[in-house]
Amino acid sequence: MTQEQFYYCLSRVLELRERIKATYDIRRKAQALEATQAEEQQADFDSLRRFAENKESADRNTAESQALLKELAAQEAKIRAFVPLSLYGIRIEATQPGQLLLHVQVDTDQIRIEKAEG
Repeated sequence: MTQEQFYYCLSRVLELRERIKATYDIRRKAQALEATQAEEQQADFDSLRRFAENKESADRNTAESQALLKELAAQEAKIRAFVPLSLYGIRIEATQPGQLLLHVQVDTDQIRIEKAEG
């Protein structure tokens, strides 16, 4: 793996984690809206249409989050394959010209990536 590829994997992991969190936030809002609609005593065509649209949107959101999780696992596997076990638990700096410095620490149970303050 080249330095550029390593940096890309780390950056992509950060991006995927943010996007996955966003899909969960969207799902929570949709569930709250659905619960509110379900509490209404009266249903009309518009409420049924909104419910169907929300369900379709939630299904797309679920599919997107599953695809993002799959890619995240693949990117993390690449990082784990590249970082030797002897360097687990040690803070590693990842640099790329014109990009933020990233600090990564690979452990057996997680990969921590932080953008350097600067």
